[in-house]
Amino acid sequence: MTDFDIPATGVNPYVLFDEWFTEAKAKEINDPEAMSVATVGADGMPSVRMLLLKGVDERGFVFYTNSLSRKGGQLAATRVAALCFHWKSLRRQVRV
Repeated sequence: MTDFDIPATGVNPYVLFDEWFTEAKAKEINDPEAMSVATVGADGMPSVRMLLLKGVDERGFVFYTNSLSRKGGQLAATRVAALCFHWKSLRRQVRV
């Protein structure tokens, strides 16, 4: 895989993600909606788990979680997360 510098292209990243996600839904055999979601706790330690993407638009990426879970608490406290999609059949990885 090679790095792809989206800001250098001038392409709207949400439009590009939508194109790639549409391709992944058509060609990826296993859960194209699956993504790793990384958060960080108050102790500074990262925590990552797999979730399913429920939607995306220019406001951001949507997934559901229990607000009382560890991940819910971490998201409420820090308001930051990192996402990673891996579409093996497309040889593509998208980091958000």
